[in-house]
Amino acid sequence: MKGFTVCIPARYGSTRLPGKPLRKIAGKELILWAVESAAALQPDDLVVATDDERIQVCVEKAGHQAVMTSSEHATGTDRLAECAEIMQWKDEVIVLNYQGDEPMIPRMNLQIVIEALQNNKEASIATLYQPIETVEQLLNPNVVKVVTDKFSRALYFSRAPIPWQQGQKALDAEQWQLGLDMPYKRHVGLYAYTVAFLREFGSHDMDAVEQLESLEQLRALRMGHQIMAMPAAQPMPPGIDTEDDLKAFAAQLK
Repeated sequence: MKGFTVCIPARYGSTRLPGKPLRKIAGKELILWAVESAAALQPDDLVVATDDERIQVCVEKAGHQAVMTSSEHATGTDRLAECAEIMQWKDEVIVLNYQGDEPMIPRMNLQIVIEALQNNKEASIATLYQPIETVEQLLNPNVVKVVTDKFSRALYFSRAPIPWQQGQKALDAEQWQLGLDMPYKRHVGLYAYTVAFLREFGSHDMDAVEQLESLEQLRALRMGHQIMAMPAAQPMPPGIDTEDDLKAFAAQLK
């Protein structure tokens, strides 16, 4: 893969796993597992955007690049926007948002999201989705749903089950049935952006809809930007958010 840059946002504060980026697995900090995995993609540039000097020191000591960003950012995209400004990346640069707590992202998925933006010049963002296979997933507010048009452009994202089944009376897992002719889509939080979009995004505040759903991609749609939403080639591994997740990742490495 060529023609893209990687930014890894790394926040020290985590309600479920404090100090997560610096937690060690097999003798190496989690953030370094992510950095080394991203570096294997051979991007044009790679930088960790953090709000904590301990993370910056860890990354730079390992020979990689890190910049300090504000601790006040509401979203990871806002942190990327500040990083793009610090790094003075040009508007046309494509930035892959590589999550610091997901070091095992399948390479094919990364390639899809990057090429989706490279091949669709009118789009500002590219992301992925996976099929929703159970009613429980559809009704789970932690599973974000997306509806797309025939050109793979995202129309809306929601924590609610969308599209809504006409005649459905209640959010009842026992009554609801997945329509065979309606492929419900689960949004996967893997993104690529243009720097031009990041600059504009950082200058816009949240609106009521974004706050209500707590989904930052709705800000991009409100701003009028196109989001390419492509099917993932391989299932995305879960992020690392708990002690059990750390143990599971260590077991994978063995």
